[in-house]
Amino acid sequence: MNLSGVWAELAAVRFLKRQGVRVIRTRYRVSGGEIDLIAREGDVTALIEVKNAPRLGEGALRVNQVKRSRLKKAAESWMRESGDTRIRFDILEHSDAGFRYIRGAF
Repeated sequence: MNLSGVWAELAAVRFLKRQGVRVIRTRYRVSGGEIDLIAREGDVTALIEVKNAPRLGEGALRVNQVKRSRLKKAAESWMRESGDTRIRFDILEHSDAGFRYIRGAF
């Protein structure tokens, strides 16, 4: 991961905390997949892909079918490990304009 990606993830954690979302894990990695942030919001576990882009909207477009497949593979591993059954996939974009949090993105 490049420096701007790391910075975006750190900024994303701060943003989520201000929104009342509790981040429980960062950079969850398994063979064939990775989840940038794992957070709890109520009784749902949010598996969050963080994207840094020049303009809002561009980051979400980069979460293509291949990326989604990798996220789903990592999610299966997380669910087996944690026992979580109520999950959703979110995208959190960061740009110079700020943040855009897309709950239930796919």
